[in-house]
Amino acid sequence: MAVQGLNALQVSYAKSWAGLTTENHLYAIYQNQPQLASEVVTEVFNRVGSFGLDNFLSKYPTKMLDTDGEFRWMLKGDEERAIRILSFTSVAYSSVAKAGLNQEIFLLELEERNFGVSDYLIFDDRTFGVRIVGEGYSTGTGWVYEVQSMNPATGGFIPSQLMQAGKKVSRQNNIVTNTLNDEYSQAQFTSHFEMRNIFSTLSKEQVVAGNMHNRPLLITMNVGDGKPVTVWTKWQDIITEMQWRREKASQLMFSEFNQRADGTFANKGRNGFTIKQGAGLRQQISPSYKFYYNTLTLDYLHEVAQNLSINILTEDQREFLILTGERGMFMFSKLIEDKVAVFQPMGNPDRLMGSGSNLGFRGQYKQFEGYNGIKYTVMHMPEYDNVIHNRLPHPDGGYTENYRMTIMNIGTTNGEPNIQKLGVKGRTDIKWYVPGSTSPFGPQSNGMGASGVDGYEIKYLTTQAIKLQNPLSAAELIPNVSYTY
Repeated sequence: MAVQGLNALQVSYAKSWAGLTTENHLYAIYQNQPQLASEVVTEVFNRVGSFGLDNFLSKYPTKMLDTDGEFRWMLKGDEERAIRILSFTSVAYSSVAKAGLNQEIFLLELEERNFGVSDYLIFDDRTFGVRIVGEGYSTGTGWVYEVQSMNPATGGFIPSQLMQAGKKVSRQNNIVTNTLNDEYSQAQFTSHFEMRNIFSTLSKEQVVAGNMHNRPLLITMNVGDGKPVTVWTKWQDIITEMQWRREKASQLMFSEFNQRADGTFANKGRNGFTIKQGAGLRQQISPSYKFYYNTLTLDYLHEVAQNLSINILTEDQREFLILTGERGMFMFSKLIEDKVAVFQPMGNPDRLMGSGSNLGFRGQYKQFEGYNGIKYTVMHMPEYDNVIHNRLPHPDGGYTENYRMTIMNIGTTNGEPNIQKLGVKGRTDIKWYVPGSTSPFGPQSNGMGASGVDGYEIKYLTTQAIKLQNPLSAAELIPNVSYTY
């Protein structure tokens, strides 16, 4: 983050550049000015800390594949399914508003052939149902069944609103005669389906000039870990490494799939070869599980989590991680605090500190266990607070991404983590040195150099990807803020 004008006491400004660092750069950032009064420079912003998604994924082993080609994984849907209605036709009565009146047979056209004779189908309102009485036939776009209501009441019919295009039916059971029956329900099957992604390759280079090797800093640089740095090349290594890690983490989160529908890629490198970019976590979350909110409530958050849980996760495995910015963390804590106040108006004594007239109050809620065994843990996502990349303002202050919540099921599916980083054997997280006149260990006088650089180069390269095992196991809560372009 570039800092300009923190307050009236600031006497110098941060300067930025990229690539090769020379002696002139050190003069530009006051590193060769012996008149500086302070012996220690403490960064205004913490440069060493969490790297968001990459840190979280490091808890699980990276799945290493043999090549950097497209990779796929299989998912399996439920055998039981609700099938969409395309149309219906009343045969005996001209009024379509009363299809099936008095148990008359009528026609129901469905999107797929998924049922058989004797199956009893229920509508979205399960108090209404019909039995299939004929084998059915194809229309080219769907499958037509002859059906009959089993409601014995005179004047009974199926409301037409339940049979409009887009409504659904599902098989509840089958029902047959108890005398010489020859009708049998058939098992339903659903095939596996494939998901896919591609690897992204990232690189970075750091060039160290020969005359900068082991150049001492006239002041000590403190990177926040308590260990002072007095040599410029060490400081340069630290900064480059942190930027490299941050860029890798950002790619895993925000990257957008760039392969065209015909399988080709429009993007080419300077050498003419294809540039491939895989989908990051956010793009892999199903669009139907991206929810926009105006005012977030704990009940709404819980409703979203239940959508990810009911009929998907058992009650003892409903644990979700929420990645969000600091404003989102505050909002989460405030929601729980308001809920706690209802049950504990006097507050939690563990949050009080001090004694007598020197009292204090502390604490922030980061975990919550709600209804039906659903547990939440909130974790800071530094990328959502990066003001360099997140610049769309939020009306309540800060930026919209500060409030965004990415909710993930952090369990496993068939032993596989629901969210996992993938790499390529021998091609992931590579770092190497190219010595010229100098190597990291000193001058190469009368030695062997691999390049003509008066110094040495440090190269970084990685091929990586992320896999969301089930796109329906994650969701996002996004501030409902519109912008005019």
